[in-house]
Amino acid sequence: MLEIVPIRLSMVNCYLLKTGQSYALVDTGVSWRRRLLREALDTAGCKPGDLKIILITHGDFDHTGNGAWLQRKHGVPVAIHRAEAAAVEKGKMMLSRKNQPGRIYRALIYVMGLLVFRRFKPDLIVDEGDDLTRYDLDARIIYIPGHSMGSIGLLTSDGGFFCGDLLTTKDGKPVKGTLVDDAAEMDASIERLKVLDIKTVYPGHGRSFTMTEYIENNPAPPSVS
Repeated sequence: MLEIVPIRLSMVNCYLLKTGQSYALVDTGVSWRRRLLREALDTAGCKPGDLKIILITHGDFDHTGNGAWLQRKHGVPVAIHRAEAAAVEKGKMMLSRKNQPGRIYRALIYVMGLLVFRRFKPDLIVDEGDDLTRYDLDARIIYIPGHSMGSIGLLTSDGGFFCGDLLTTKDGKPVKGTLVDDAAEMDASIERLKVLDIKTVYPGHGRSFTMTEYIENNPAPPSVS
């Protein structure tokens, strides 16, 4: 039976997934909250060797900040989509975007990246439909671009979906993610989710919610004939 342990590091969520004595981690949070991550792993009983895989939903620094440390400490493979690999290898999160920001914003991101980004080389490139059972995790990869070019989610066999920044909550209600690289791709990704067997959504920011709750709070606009 899968046990889900949410780990909140500042404003970003990581999720520790436990099956028997095996663990997987979805995203790694920000580097300056490493102590809280370490304590959460210890409390859950996750020791070096127990963590089988780390899945990075996308290459932003608030989701990858402890990837290099975990890679070294736990000797665990880190998985990411091909379109996000350059972002974590070079420490430049905007490399995973089609639409590049203006000069001032680029400068701010660059400075912040120097301060908080911890570069590392992913061990595993994953894509749509990849099965993770060989890592003791009954789940598969869902490709959900829109927030970034290589955003991915994780769908477990019992209907848990870890969506990165595709969906979030605002004023307590589930909504579409607010930071958008490609609006059409984001909308298409969300529409895909509606036909999958998703029971509970676990976002990178905000509380968890059911897919039914999201659909009820975000009705499709009326079609124009």
